[in-house]
Amino acid sequence: MADPTANDLLTTKAPDAALSVQLHPLVLLTITDYITRHISRRQPNPIVGAVIGQQNGRTITLEHAYEVKTSLQNDSDILLNHEFFADRMEQYKDVHKVPALDVQAVFMLGSTVGPAEEHAKVVKQVQEMVETDAIMLVLFHAEMVDQLQGGKLPITIYESVVDQQEGGEVGSKDVRFRELSFEVETGEAEMIAVDFVATGGGNATAVPQAADTIPPPGTVEAGSSKTAEKKGKGKGKSKDDDSDPDSTHSVLSPEDEELIASLTAKTNAIKMLNQRINLIRSYLQSLPPSYLTSPTSTEAPAEDTNHPLLRSISALLSRLPLLAPPTSSSETTHHSSLASAASKEKEDVHLTTLLSSLTRSISEAQALGSKFHTLTREKTAKDRNVMSGGGGRGGFGQGEAYGDFGASGASGSGLGS
Repeated sequence: MADPTANDLLTTKAPDAALSVQLHPLVLLTITDYITRHISRRQPNPIVGAVIGQQNGRTITLEHAYEVKTSLQNDSDILLNHEFFADRMEQYKDVHKVPALDVQAVFMLGSTVGPAEEHAKVVKQVQEMVETDAIMLVLFHAEMVDQLQGGKLPITIYESVVDQQEGGEVGSKDVRFRELSFEVETGEAEMIAVDFVATGGGNATAVPQAADTIPPPGTVEAGSSKTAEKKGKGKGKSKDDDSDPDSTHSVLSPEDEELIASLTAKTNAIKMLNQRINLIRSYLQSLPPSYLTSPTSTEAPAEDTNHPLLRSISALLSRLPLLAPPTSSSETTHHSSLASAASKEKEDVHLTTLLSSLTRSISEAQALGSKFHTLTREKTAKDRNVMSGGGGRGGFGQGEAYGDFGASGASGSGLGS
């Protein structure tokens, strides 16, 4: 914690209402990733970024962060690229519309003593760009990374305060800072991201090993001759390459990493269980013997006896037979238990098969009944149509017969005449 008396930019004035700051792990991942890439690429510009979140009353959430382009003026003053800052801010606002997010803080590298003049100037520029004075400062302390103890994060969050008491021209010293306490807030999506980063750390260690195998610039000829030797041998491998321990790298697969993580979690759980059992045992051994041997003892219990704890231990012991598997007294009993378990499993399989066949038979019977009902209905409709239309066809046939007879009679009369 920075000493306010040793830093002129820190104010000792108490706030009107305390702020509640919730820091999300994605902000920490973005800051550390940006610092790692910046250092590995040996970029000369300082590390500056913006943190966006939402503010509900006196509660501020810091949810996402992004880097900002900077430039140096007079080798000391940090200037932000206003166009890049505005474009990235609009992009993040378009993506995170519900809930709406806005710039809430600026992250930079800094000492544990507190903010410096360069931090105040950067905060002042961001305040002018977003047109608000409520911009916080997130300082990442690089010197604390190798000395972390007790889960303390190497980060300090400051609230910017505009001090109007000293008068004079408005400058960077008009911006003061007040240290804020914060808590880490984690969502479900962030837990997945953090778990992915944590489990991927094993593969990340293989990168520098692979980089060490690259020959230096002075050994290009030797490497080329060795390559030519390999090409001349065709598909065969030289014994030197097989005996070289540096030629192969053992990189764990994701399945192996998952297995190692599972075994490690089980080991830690067993260790914790062993510690708790030893603690209960030591507590019971410290009690008078009457409480362990004779429940009908007339000796008065001690005044400091923890009866709720004893009841909890008794309840735990009563539940142990339900959790422990049945033990066999002899090898015959063991074999019989295995045989009974196998027969029970076989019966379950047969019962499942029987239920499946019964369900299939019911389905087939239902389909057959539906077909029979359809055929019966069509047959009834056909018989009904035959009975209703048969007389008309018969009358028409008789008419035709009468017509023929009339025609033959007419012709006969003609012939007779």
